[in-house]
Amino acid sequence: MKHIKKLGAVISGLSAAVVPFAALAVMAPSAPISTLSGFQSFICNIVVGWLFTFLIILTVVFVLIAAFKYLTAAGDPEKVKSAGNTLVYAAVAVVIALFARGFPLIIESLFTTSGGVVC
Repeated sequence: MKHIKKLGAVISGLSAAVVPFAALAVMAPSAPISTLSGFQSFICNIVVGWLFTFLIILTVVFVLIAAFKYLTAAGDPEKVKSAGNTLVYAAVAVVIALFARGFPLIIESLFTTSGGVVC
């Protein structure tokens, strides 16, 4: 029963974090994907906007979970180690989010010579 309550709390917390994305789902792409600028705008919307936002929210959730694990560890080395692993997951989410933010610039530098900013 204790595990079911924890699972319910995690699911409700994650669903509350996902609700803002439902509002963004109604946005239509600004250009068709058949053109290069349409593909560029699609990459900007998906990679930079959605993925970056999702990973930052995920990072905050991981840090909060790690803090809760540290507070409730009561000196148990296994729980402290689990909290440390959760902080490592948060750091990985930040690194991936930063890579997602720079991804369009990397793609543009590979395919164009202008050197302008994509997004």
